[in-house]
Amino acid sequence: MSLHPHIKQEVLKSLQRYEGRIKHLYLDSVGKVTIGVGHLVSARSSMSPLPMYKLGANGANVVASTQEKQSEYEMIMRQPVGYSASWYKKHTRLFMKDSDIDRLLNEHLEVFHMELCRIYKKSKGYPNDFDKLPHSVQIALFDLIFNLGAHGLTHKFPVLNACLMAGDWARAAQQSHRPQLSMARNQYVMQLFLSVAREEAVQ
Repeated sequence: MSLHPHIKQEVLKSLQRYEGRIKHLYLDSVGKVTIGVGHLVSARSSMSPLPMYKLGANGANVVASTQEKQSEYEMIMRQPVGYSASWYKKHTRLFMKDSDIDRLLNEHLEVFHMELCRIYKKSKGYPNDFDKLPHSVQIALFDLIFNLGAHGLTHKFPVLNACLMAGDWARAAQQSHRPQLSMARNQYVMQLFLSVAREEAVQ
């Protein structure tokens, strides 16, 4: 089943709100090289397929070579951790186009949607298949998997998943906290779960 347009729109909006939209390489809060909307560049070799550009002598965009992209990765890796994404711009020459950032983000959503549909199935004991769960629960789970990955979501948050299996959205809200993220983002996900709990309480 394809992702519901309302859910996709909200996920795209919230991810850009909390991850930012950065055209150059930077280090995230734990020192991982990142670009775009929270796209992790896991290794030097992962730079090769990324479409990146530099400004030519005439101001036109010039496609960056693999060597240039990998050199920039190494430069960013040498920088200190703990600064805002914009701080790293002075150490970069290369950038991504908005169209490429959008394509990369949509590819992530497609992959994570498939993963969520694989994990959250009625046949596995959850209240319903992922695409039939309340919309706010689906949006919350997208935020969680984008940050944690499928393995982290399923293995590092066993109590959360037990709450989801029981349809206990209020307790799921309490168990969704991620200490490495901002209070605002944690509150956003908590409120998504709590909104469903409140709705079901008055039915």
